[in-house]
Amino acid sequence: MAASRRNTRRRAPKPLGERMKALMPAIRSGLSTAVTVSAMLAVSGVVYLGTEALRNLPVERIVVTGKLEHLRQDALREALSDELDEGLLFLSLARLQDTLEALPWVYSAQLRRRFPDTLEVSVVEQLPIARWGEEAFLNHEARIIEVADGERWQDLPQIRGPGGSEARLMNHYQRLLERLRPLALTPVFLSEDDYGQLLVGLDNGVQLQLGNHDFSLRLQRFLQLWSSDLKKADRLVQRVDMRYDGGAAVAFDQTPQLAGLTENTQGR
Repeated sequence: MAASRRNTRRRAPKPLGERMKALMPAIRSGLSTAVTVSAMLAVSGVVYLGTEALRNLPVERIVVTGKLEHLRQDALREALSDELDEGLLFLSLARLQDTLEALPWVYSAQLRRRFPDTLEVSVVEQLPIARWGEEAFLNHEARIIEVADGERWQDLPQIRGPGGSEARLMNHYQRLLERLRPLALTPVFLSEDDYGQLLVGLDNGVQLQLGNHDFSLRLQRFLQLWSSDLKKADRLVQRVDMRYDGGAAVAFDQTPQLAGLTENTQGR
């Protein structure tokens, strides 16, 4: 019985200091967690407020750079004005780029933000190098472009052809320009009909027919023929047809030539 009473006797409680010492790791962990959560909430609040401030930061200035000959800076700014509802940070630069590159005379545009309130716009203008048909124009990449003052560019060479032939005909024109330059000849007109027949107009009034195949070969034969036989009679040549395998057909001007005729009025 004495042994049983000893086994069931309650243990004396530990001193308060020891119990607090045992609880300190848990207290420190809880405080650390609370501080971390509070700090995260504070940072999140600051980020949110900062983001909202940037979201509402307006575009106060649009700076346009690049050599502009046909474009007006005011026209570029006006085109962008309807797209600037959002703050500078959240503007879609890709959308603004598409907006500008859809304008006549704009070949390419690049935009960038310059905080706190500026949008920088760099523009490269289109450069028409040939007329396409009656009203359109081609740039250096053989892309059809629109221009605001078409009458100004009527002296450009004219290229005509079926839709989709722009790049191929532009390549032909560049070859003609390069190969004819040593002979002091310049192509001012190039057309292709529905059968693929090429007709070239030269600045001296001569028409050159190259047919629908063997472009390089026939052009080379014309260069040789012009250098050896036709150059000295260039004012009389109207048309040169290179569509013959063994030669060429040449049409001459049949207008009577009155060069050197003088009038003597003495004795009348």
